[in-house]
Amino acid sequence: MIYSRKLLRAHDNSSRAERGDTIIEVLIATGIVSLVLTSAFALTSRNVRTNQAVQEQAYAQKLVEKQVELLRAVASKPTVDSCFDDTGTRKDASDAACNVTNGGAAYDLTVHPTVSANTYSITATWSSLTGGDANVTVYYRVAP
Repeated sequence: MIYSRKLLRAHDNSSRAERGDTIIEVLIATGIVSLVLTSAFALTSRNVRTNQAVQEQAYAQKLVEKQVELLRAVASKPTVDSCFDDTGTRKDASDAACNVTNGGAAYDLTVHPTVSANTYSITATWSSLTGGDANVTVYYRVAP
């Protein structure tokens, strides 16, 4: 009889252990899931910031290239800091036409005559939406 009671108790203990997970197992599983989700969020967030920075850089490059084309097309080259509007008219650097907004970023355009003859630096500067200031500068030499 004693032997059968011990067997019964052993059977009861094993069925209790199989009924559910302990709190420690649940906490470990929750920690692992949290770690995986946090890593995925961090990676996604970094990719979004990088994508935004690349888009801003590409747009600035496009603006600078357009200024180079307009500089190439005008007969009288600028002698002071300026920019060109969409019609090719030279504007003072402080003019609103030299400030372009796209996707929340405001770009300031400047065509700057350098010390050496017939050379210009064309710059687009902006406050990056991902943080900090950024710029693109292209140097262009006009054939004499």
